[in-house]
Amino acid sequence: MSMTSPAQTLDRPIRILVVDDHGLVRDSVSGSLSREPDFQIVGVAEDADDAITKAIETRPDLVLMDIDMPGISCFDAIQIIRSRAPQTKFILVTAYEHDEHLEQALRVKANGFVTKHEGLASLAEAVRSVASGRIHFSPEVMNRLVIKGDEIRLENPPRSRLSMLSPRERELLRVLARGVSLKDAAAILGISYKTADKQKASLMSKLDIHDRVELARYAIREGLVEP
Repeated sequence: MSMTSPAQTLDRPIRILVVDDHGLVRDSVSGSLSREPDFQIVGVAEDADDAITKAIETRPDLVLMDIDMPGISCFDAIQIIRSRAPQTKFILVTAYEHDEHLEQALRVKANGFVTKHEGLASLAEAVRSVASGRIHFSPEVMNRLVIKGDEIRLENPPRSRLSMLSPRERELLRVLARGVSLKDAAAILGISYKTADKQKASLMSKLDIHDRVELARYAIREGLVEP
């Protein structure tokens, strides 16, 4: 769904940078979009760090960027690119509709948020919508948003649980969710077993989850680890 804002028109093709760490996806998306007469693919990037470099070099009208990539987060990349190329717009693409991702996309004022299962035709529609000055969100996430004037926010932001964790607690949760023992997790994080045990008790209390299996499921749902 697109939300109306002052319309903009371009008298040239929309210049697009495609960013995805999976080569097949990157090639498929860039190849498909390049066949649209009103699109021009000015570059591809394999992660957010690469996207920053290429966006500053090419100054695209729009960056189409996957959310789940290694290295610097796509949200940080948006802020860095925008500081150097303020006219560039951003559409984030994801396979998972996590509220945390959506909240961060809203925080950095991404212009679009689409899910990968929508297909390339829907993606092309989103590109045209955003390039014309609109905000575009997939129908799947629209029912979780509240729109008042120019303000867009999550109806039920994930403040209650995940965002209450400290950075160290969140990192411990990420490691534990992979099935690592607490002893090994402490070694990985470079902390004592006693400290890890205290952090584990604290994060379980904050999340109100007291079972390792449920803890792992929660971490997957929130996008902290891959399923």
